Amino acid sequence: MQQSASSVLRLAFGALAQRQQMGQQAIRLYGAAAEPLRKAGPVPDGHLNSDLSPTVCHIGLGRRRDLTLRQDLCLWQNDKKLSLADVFRGKKVILVGFPGGPVCVEKHIPGYIAQADKLATMGVDKVVCVTIDAPAAVAELAGRPTLQHPRVDLMADKNGGLVRLLGLEIGTPEGGPGPKCQRYAAVVEDGVLLKLRVESAPADLKVTDCKSMVELWKCIYPHSCK
Repeated sequence: MQQSASSVLRLAFGALAQRQQMGQQAIRLYGAAAEPLRKAGPVPDGHLNSDLSPTVCHIGLGRRRDLTLRQDLCLWQNDKKLSLADVFRGKKVILVGFPGGPVCVEKHIPGYIAQADKLATMGVDKVVCVTIDAPAAVAELAGRPTLQHPRVDLMADKNGGLVRLLGLEIGTPEGGPGPKCQRYAAVVEDGVLLKLRVESAPADLKVTDCKSMVELWKCIYPHSCK
């Protein structure tokens, strides 16, 4: 009986030693495989300052996409219907989504208008501000003197198609009063959505304001601000 117990203990200690040896070997192999990655250099500039908020992470897997592939979607500027290719193709654009209300017309959009000339020197071709509303209502809004600039366009996402593509809708376009979309801002180059920022609540203006997007722009295009 004592000999049988000793045999069991020897087998157990042998298996434990073998497991430890395999673990050490795995660590050495992992270290060797990771060494080229450590030598590859720092994190690319375009990956810095990524928004890791729950809203953005929820749609993060589909974040980098060519918006112009959706030929069925369009935006309205005054009474002119524009495809997403018309709006974004061949340009570097800051896309600003606003839900409507005092924060939008008193702070959010005016912030971009005040810095529109500076943005142009950084390589921003257009600032496109979009909301879910009737084209006539957005055209009336765009007619206000405080919301006018040649490099800033206000457009209507009439049926909420763009917002749904981004996964940022609230309720339905035909719903009652209140915001129909999140407040967001994005960098779009030649139709491709590169980076997206979304506020925690539609009334907030903390990460989608012009100053925040300028900092994000510098991360994506570090040579544009010299």
